[in-house]
Order: sequence, then structure tokens, then C-alpha cells
Amino acid sequence: MRIYDYRQDLIDLLQNTGDDPRSLQQTLRSLTTIINILNHYDDGAPEKDSAPVKRHHYQTHTRHEQPMSPAARHTLRSLLTGPSSAEARPAANRPAQSNVISRPTPVEPEAPKESSQEERLAADNLYLVHRKLSGAEINHRYYSEAILHHLHFPIEDGDVVELDTQQQVRGLPAIRRVTSDRIDDYEPTKISVIEYAELKSVPGSDVLQIASTMKGDSLLDQAPANTVVIDPFKYPGRDLKPGMVIDFAYYDRGNGLKDASEGSIRWIHEKQDYDTTKQPAKPKQVKKVTNTRHDYEKKLDYDLKQRTVLVITGVRDKVQGLKPVIAKHHGVFHGLDASAEENVSSSKLKREIRDADFVIVCIDAIHHRISQLANHHAKRYEKPLAIANVTSNTAVERAVGRALNGDPAYAVSSEKID
Repeated sequence: MRIYDYRQDLIDLLQNTGDDPRSLQQTLRSLTTIINILNHYDDGAPEKDSAPVKRHHYQTHTRHEQPMSPAARHTLRSLLTGPSSAEARPAANRPAQSNVISRPTPVEPEAPKESSQEERLAADNLYLVHRKLSGAEINHRYYSEAILHHLHFPIEDGDVVELDTQQQVRGLPAIRRVTSDRIDDYEPTKISVIEYAELKSVPGSDVLQIASTMKGDSLLDQAPANTVVIDPFKYPGRDLKPGMVIDFAYYDRGNGLKDASEGSIRWIHEKQDYDTTKQPAKPKQVKKVTNTRHDYEKKLDYDLKQRTVLVITGVRDKVQGLKPVIAKHHGVFHGLDASAEENVSSSKLKREIRDADFVIVCIDAIHHRISQLANHHAKRYEKPLAIANVTSNTAVERAVGRALNGDPAYAVSSEKID
């Protein structure tokens, strides 16, 4: 009896099998059919050793055909079971037969990566401020303009602030302060702000415009033709109307109105912030000092060496009277009248403190906000600051001495005044 030799078909079948599930399932069904046919012609010989019996069984039923060569049998077995692990490797990669035990090559540990400046600051909860036209990004989280607006100090692009993770503001860590730290390779983006600009209607259109400010210190105030158009449709939900007073921010690249035209509204002021119809606050009554000494004689011995001393006080008529105190110690006097709070802006304080060598704050007749801003800007620009409890020659002289020597800002309570 002669049966058909399925070997070559089986080899072709396995060679043409793809790696997709459908092809593998089809090959499995074909193999099952071939095995069932071969088992049908099995003569049921006893199986002492499964591998030799099977080889004898298939050879007896195919004795009229060409016997399977060892090479073909090896190929068929490789296709059915896959090559052995030793055969699967290329000859070049097989280890040479040797009695020497190979040792694994030691792996050198990677050198620790040097931490960046931002990572070192983050260890102390200090983070870089990426200021936007509205709001800021700090530690990969967005702080809205409403949060920044209620801080007691301004923050700008490139500042490094300290966050308080124990205190939350609208679900975000609170901003405690602005530090004097800077990121070496970070170039801050210049953002200009047009403050207290009134929205006005444009005849014959639905858009609004700003053409001047209440402070008179912006780009718009330089010429009557300088205007910026505001499209209300760009600000849904704000319900912009003529008469509103806004702060308008833009990235200042030195192109004037072209840069301003690409800006955005930063803040809409409430009416009480700019209402000029309310009654002005009554000026505080300052007690007149009797027996005022017109000829000042210094009591402390120190030399300012022509360095500038900024004296901030709310007693207007004493600003010039303090000039001899600084002159007697060979310093340059610079007085700042802070009697009218609305005339002392944060930018003005920052500019005055930045140009001074020492800062003296007389706190007896100024608003608390001004003293806070002065303290903030003095720390920011690393200017020595001292507090005088009263606006007098002796108190200012002692405060300058403390600032010069690096002593505490406030006078010791037990300190005697001559």
C-alpha cells in the first residue's frame, strides 16, 4: 500500500505561515488534518519508546517512497518545534567550548546627574515666576490675576517666589514673598501695563478703545492719536462697557503701539478703586512741635561718604527739615513725601529705592501699605532699611546709623534718646 508523502507540503505550509492570528489558525487546522490522516494508518504497534516507534511507524507506511533524509527530518522538526536555543544564535555569537568559566563584565555605575539651579531652589519651596499678560505660571500651575492682584507686593516675570504648601488659596499653595534669588540663564520677558485706562466707545462700531489713563504716565498719554482698540467679543463673560476702568498689559518688544495692539486686559477695576467723586480723606492733624531746633547738631559719629539716603515720611512740612541730618554726616539727602497715599505707587517706590543706598521709613504718618511696599522693594534690591517711629531729627539720625551698621530695622525699646 502506498500513501501520499505530506512532508514537502507540510514544509511549504509552515514556510508560508504568517504571524497574524488568522494565518496561524489556518495552519493549525491543516496540521491537525495531516496528523489525523497519519494516525489513521497507524498499525497500533506497542510503544516502548515513543520517538523510535513513531519514526519506524512513518517509515513503514512510506516504504515505497524515498526515505526522509536526516537533513529533511531536521528541517521538518525545526519548522514544527522551532530551532533550539543554541541553534537560534548566530555561529559568531556562540561561546567557544572551553573549560574556563566566563565572568560577567562588571557594569560601571552611572555618574550622578548634577541638579539644576531650579531644582535646588525647589528644595526650599522657591519657584520661578513665568508672568503672563493675565496671571502667572508658578511650579507648572496657573495663578489667576485675581490671586496676584490681592497680594501685598507685585510680582514680575523672572521673580523667584516662596510658596507656602501648608496654606492654600483657591486650591493653590499661597505665595509668601518675593525673594532676591534669580535664575542665571533666564531672560525675563518685558511686560508693560497701561494702568487705569477708561474704556470709551468708538462711534459707528461695536468695539471700544482706550486713549488715556488717569495717571497720565502711559504710552497712550504721549500723543492724542495713540489709541488701542478693545474688541469685547474677545472677552466673553466680562460684559465690557464704556466707562469701565481697566489695566491693559502687553509684551513690550520696543515697537510701541504695534506691541500694545496685541495686548490683553489684565484687570477690571471696581468703581471704588477709582471713584473720584467720593469725599477726600481729611488730613491728619499733626501737633506742632514747640521749641524746634533750627540749627541741627549731630549726636552720632558716622560718615556716609556721599551715599544717598532716601527718607520716606508722611509729614510734608518736615521733609526738607531733615536734610541737615544727612548733610552733617556727609550724605546726600533724598526725601519722599508720602502724605497722600494715592500719589505713592509701587512703581514709584521701586524706582526711588533702587536709586538709593539707604532707606529710612518714618511710620508715624504714612499708610501701612506704603511701609510694606518699601520693605518689600528694599529687600528685593538689597538696600539697608531702618524704621523711625517718629519724624524727627534724632529718630532719623539713629535710624541711618542702624542701617549703616546693619543693625535691626527697629530701635531697641530700651534705647535712650538724647
